[in-house]
Amino acid sequence: MFADVAECDYVPSFWPKGTRTICRRVRYSANEISKDSRSRRRRTLNPDQLTLIEDNEIPFAYAYSFIVTNLDGDILDIEHWFRQRALVEERIKDSKLGLALRHLPSGYEAVNKMWMWAAFLALNISAWLQGITGHDKNKDGRAHGKRLRRELISIAARITNHSRHKQVHTSSADYNGSFGNVWRILDTLLASRSQ
Repeated sequence: MFADVAECDYVPSFWPKGTRTICRRVRYSANEISKDSRSRRRRTLNPDQLTLIEDNEIPFAYAYSFIVTNLDGDILDIEHWFRQRALVEERIKDSKLGLALRHLPSGYEAVNKMWMWAAFLALNISAWLQGITGHDKNKDGRAHGKRLRRELISIAARITNHSRHKQVHTSSADYNGSFGNVWRILDTLLASRSQ
């Protein structure tokens, strides 16, 4: 991920034996830094560097993050493992967008449990489909929550049967947009599997 990863030599004396600090540094140009103050990337930048890059006084700035761990092994493997955990946490955050416990449909535990499993399954299928079609690699990244519903799910379309094949007819904007691209890639993938 174009990052520098190193282990910090300094360990406070009160930390448990075997504790390590792994540092990660990533270089970002001004156009890669969001203007939104809630952006996680902005929070990893030194405020002085952030000011300089926003004033166009420097061409890039470095973002730093740290992992304090007692895991043994190669620092690159440990850093990669922690980054994969962040993906799981992102999936949990996604699951709360419209699927929070306050939205459970029934007073019966079994019904609510089934509803939650269905919601998690749908969320993971969505992430999987975006992954295999490359939708998550476009300039906006993977579609979450409202954007996912707007671009890929809540699409007005007409479905017809023609020569025993289902055809989906959408508006020209959707046909030439995200939905159409994903649909064509899936169609190609499925056609290649059936041969």
